[in-house]
Amino acid sequence: MRLSFIVVFLFVALGLAAQSRTEDVVYLQNGSSMRGKVIADDGKGITIQTKDGSVFVLRKDEVVRVATEPAFGSYQYKEKGFSHFTELGPLVAGKTTIDGVTTAAFSFQTVNGYKLNQYAFTGLGVGVDLYATQTIIPVFGSFRGDIRKDGSVIPFYFLDAGYGFNITQNSSAGEDFKGGLMYAAGLGMKIPFNRTAGFLLSMGYRYQRSEYLQNSTTKTVTYSRLAIRAGFFL
Repeated sequence: MRLSFIVVFLFVALGLAAQSRTEDVVYLQNGSSMRGKVIADDGKGITIQTKDGSVFVLRKDEVVRVATEPAFGSYQYKEKGFSHFTELGPLVAGKTTIDGVTTAAFSFQTVNGYKLNQYAFTGLGVGVDLYATQTIIPVFGSFRGDIRKDGSVIPFYFLDAGYGFNITQNSSAGEDFKGGLMYAAGLGMKIPFNRTAGFLLSMGYRYQRSEYLQNSTTKTVTYSRLAIRAGFFL
């Protein structure tokens, strides 16, 4: 419960932080505009400080209106082309380990592929999932898309599916470890920080199946986890 609260708090805080990246925009009679912070408005004129520290005093008759808008950025939205994602984070625990351990696991993955348009990216991913008693290498196909393409936060969805190779070493707990089907789905948000890259945060459901032998009996383990990831994209 505490971890779920923290996750929700992170998403809300990140969203609010992105929304708070605003600036004042003064639209002028000559058709131009100035962006920055209005530091004075005495009814006769407006004083605005731009991002480079310059201060300008404008007469009221020069100003059409003053607005507060999302901060202007240099991010260039990529309609199509090569894209990359690197993500890591916990796989929140369930009652699904061979020893009944319920601690969270850790996951890392990287995805490379081609963006066809705003709504469709296809690529291949590989990573490592470190569960309490097993280590699995997932290899998967990824389908992703942006729900919108403007603003300081870009929400996206993802669908992953593939096979997890089990590299767990034999021990007294089991032997002949094998992997199995893996799939995941969820939502996230991208927060650009320069012309071509940005941070990302996502949350979704992740499923992984594996098998092993214990006393000559085949045991099946199903990992059903809440995947919480942070990373960056290109």
